[in-house]
Amino acid sequence: VSGCASARRLAQLSPSAEITLYEIGRGPGGRASTRKTRSHPHLYINHGSPYAEVRSDSGRSLLSSLGPSSVAPFLGARGFLNSDTGEFLLENSVADGDKSHYVTGANGEMSEIAASLIRGIPSIDAKYKTMVRGLSRAQNGAWELKDKHEQVIGTADWLVVAGSGIAHPRWSDAFGGAPPLIAAEHESPDPKLRTALDAIAEQQVSLVLAVFFSCSGSAAREWLSLEYDVADVEGSSVLAKVIIQGGTKNDGSEWCSVVLHSTEDFALQNTGVYGASSSAARVGDASSDSLQEESLIKKMAAALNEIPGVPAIITRSDESKNTTPSSSQQFNYDYGPVLHRWGNAFPKGRALPEDLSFLSSSQVAFCGDYVATSEHARFGSFESALLSGTVSGEKIAKFYSE
Repeated sequence: VSGCASARRLAQLSPSAEITLYEIGRGPGGRASTRKTRSHPHLYINHGSPYAEVRSDSGRSLLSSLGPSSVAPFLGARGFLNSDTGEFLLENSVADGDKSHYVTGANGEMSEIAASLIRGIPSIDAKYKTMVRGLSRAQNGAWELKDKHEQVIGTADWLVVAGSGIAHPRWSDAFGGAPPLIAAEHESPDPKLRTALDAIAEQQVSLVLAVFFSCSGSAAREWLSLEYDVADVEGSSVLAKVIIQGGTKNDGSEWCSVVLHSTEDFALQNTGVYGASSSAARVGDASSDSLQEESLIKKMAAALNEIPGVPAIITRSDESKNTTPSSSQQFNYDYGPVLHRWGNAFPKGRALPEDLSFLSSSQVAFCGDYVATSEHARFGSFESALLSGTVSGEKIAKFYSE
């Protein structure tokens, strides 16, 4: 989101700028992306953020400018689910004086927000399924972006770091070696960049394991009949959130996708898996144990099955047993269950100060949900990514106009 917002604003203010977006995922959005599959064109799964919360006038204005074909109100029921009783308590934002606006992308797809930020802008070239594994400075001062084979895949006058991954020590745990921007600063020292990198290194993340699947027909109707769409689970040591999305296929039948988010403690207890279908594994070569993935899917499914009133789900390991599932289990999944690890998506700690987010000395700009904004957007939020990205684009344009 922040990278798209930065590219959009820079393109608006400097139409002659040539902008390239490098994204490891299948499409834009990061945590606010949407998992889709060609085999089931009706299906979408917002497996990170089910909606965006926007509080500031600047954030609401920017999203409004995208139009109703890109952004829509999120009208689902949000609240809290008691894991012991199955009781759901609706979150009453209006009564609490909450001035937040809750939105999603067109057709309920969160990735549409990020996509709409750059859609139709010819000066922006988006390269998906592309991972930057190395950075260096050329003799003329330009940034060189490299792949895993140390081959240059692009050059840039300015480097916009939309996400802390290449700048944080945790990179080494997943991909090995030194984080690209830290290694580049060692080769071409810049005291202010070093200060920014030190501040980023102090930030932590809340790890989350996500399990998601989709179903249709009577199974989908069971899920869609529940009184909630997004529920924060209370009292479970395994589950933290349940997200339900769904709709109607072209043939009139109903479909549904379900996303389970783990607690941070459960994710910390089960490291070393990324999800075989994740970009970290497919593009970044992060190793993941398929047997452990199946075990974790089963554990998270079991935790869900213990909540009264929730439709039971059955995993592949359950299907292999000579047991007869309950009526709610007697269906085939359209997709999944699959596991995904959010390892750099939910930051916590202190936001990178604004005065360290734009460094003309090294021509590096930082933006994302880990960067502070003048609107005081909540650290770790969609809004902080949107606004910090917009500001970085404005500052780069100003740098060249002065």
